Amino acid sequence: MQYQFKYIRLGDASLAYIEHGHGAPVVFVHGSGPTDLRTWERQIEPFATRFRVIAYSRRYHYPNPATGDLAGITSTRVHARDLADLIIALGLGRVHLIGFSFGADIVLRLAADRPDLVRTLTITEPPLRSWLTTLPGGPELLAQRAAVILPAKHAVRSGDLEQGAQLFIDGLMGNGIFDGLPLSARQRILENARLIGAEPTEIDPTSTEDITRDEAATIQAPTLLLTGERSPPMFLLVSRELARCLPNVEHAQIRGASHLMHITHPQAYNAVVLGFLNRG
Repeated sequence: MQYQFKYIRLGDASLAYIEHGHGAPVVFVHGSGPTDLRTWERQIEPFATRFRVIAYSRRYHYPNPATGDLAGITSTRVHARDLADLIIALGLGRVHLIGFSFGADIVLRLAADRPDLVRTLTITEPPLRSWLTTLPGGPELLAQRAAVILPAKHAVRSGDLEQGAQLFIDGLMGNGIFDGLPLSARQRILENARLIGAEPTEIDPTSTEDITRDEAATIQAPTLLLTGERSPPMFLLVSRELARCLPNVEHAQIRGASHLMHITHPQAYNAVVLGFLNRG
């Protein structure tokens, strides 16, 4: 699809977004690393037939202005404040929030801090890395993650963005995943690949960025938690623990899919999420 970006100034950040359709507002929040609002290219038009769709690129991500220091790029709280400011500035009221991976961490933080802005949550495999440090087998999975990310970061910092992107995607999600993605997905990954250099490899278990289990228990918004049948163990372990903590959650698994299910299995993903939203 063709993108006509709009821009909105929120404090110290200028954020690009697109808006499509009419109805109750649905806000899409993309994940970390090499991605941006275009990751939702297979959701925007189908969802816009029933809802007012807003997809935005988080600070630092294409086509937003590049900055040198990337300060705050891994801060859930910084991005949750940006999201709250966006919802308020656009006058959206209470919204359906859809978050993928680190974007799911962000919408969970917003739901805990600003429940007045949230109508429903749809979350796909939030990493919640501080939780992993306390779960059986979690530290080993975090060590495996760090071993994968370090060479990807080195490649990016050395200027080989394509190798860094391939190492990052295949290392976290399985060999051959990067080459199997649609050309448009690979292109936007490369356009954001420099951000892989800011991916954290050391996790502070005392960090207050992720929501806590107690905070999760306060989230009353109806929540759809999505996992992929073939997703990496790290994401499945955290999702099981999160499902245990959320008071108003339903779980759906996308058969045959891994972490990038909204890209690789869009029909199944869209059907499940739209069914959930239509009940909310």
